[in-house]
Amino acid sequence: MKIHTYLSLIPEALILSHLPPDQFGKYMAIGNRRQIEGPAVFFEIDPEADLSCFKIEEARRRCEPHPDGSPHRSIYVAVFNVIPRVPLGSLARAHLTTPSGFTLGIEPKEWTPTGNDRFFLYQELGPVYPRAASRLNPLEFCRRVTDPEAWVSLPRIAFIDLRLGPLAMDPNATERAGELPYQHMDHLRECLNVVGSQENRKTKIVNRGMRPDILFYLIRSGLFIGDQEGMRFFPMPSEDELERDHHLWWHSARSAKGY
Repeated sequence: MKIHTYLSLIPEALILSHLPPDQFGKYMAIGNRRQIEGPAVFFEIDPEADLSCFKIEEARRRCEPHPDGSPHRSIYVAVFNVIPRVPLGSLARAHLTTPSGFTLGIEPKEWTPTGNDRFFLYQELGPVYPRAASRLNPLEFCRRVTDPEAWVSLPRIAFIDLRLGPLAMDPNATERAGELPYQHMDHLRECLNVVGSQENRKTKIVNRGMRPDILFYLIRSGLFIGDQEGMRFFPMPSEDELERDHHLWWHSARSAKGY
């Protein structure tokens, strides 16, 4: 059986599996007997990638079909400090799996600035999980968070940007702001106003920890992962494309409970 290599963000882990991405995503989201339920975010890794910093060959030897011929669903190679050790260029495809087990695959693309938004809302997906308001665009945010000269920094960060609607231009806007499903809107507005009014505060934490119910339909542009050396971007398809080509995933994502 073919062995697939995945970098999982929820939880952070390097995993070998005989399951192709759609089946692996379903397994990660709902388990073997649907005893769990939660989103999964993971990358396919190029099979030619240099993963020699892990015990990868031993793991591959262990990734054999079960005696009854059934596939090995997961062999965990590493569960700590994984994100910065996997070569960025080896991340071949990103996958978003809804809590119901439907998986969407996204191809990488070069990131370019779009729109004229003043403010952004980022949900970090590893190795730490706060949600942050910022006036930095995704590339600026990635570089700032991973700046080794900063008082606190990370070697690499994975994150998604979330829709802010009218708040992306004016934190105090009221028209259509009620369409946003976020809890504690007053707190979100306060954080956006802080980063907009204080020159030395380009980013402010909105929530310190990630809830397990990420709402994929709120992704503004896509999934990012990067450091000081570079950034990989996996763009979210348009709503029309999702409705047309990924109907089941889109409706599963939209039916997820809000937060």
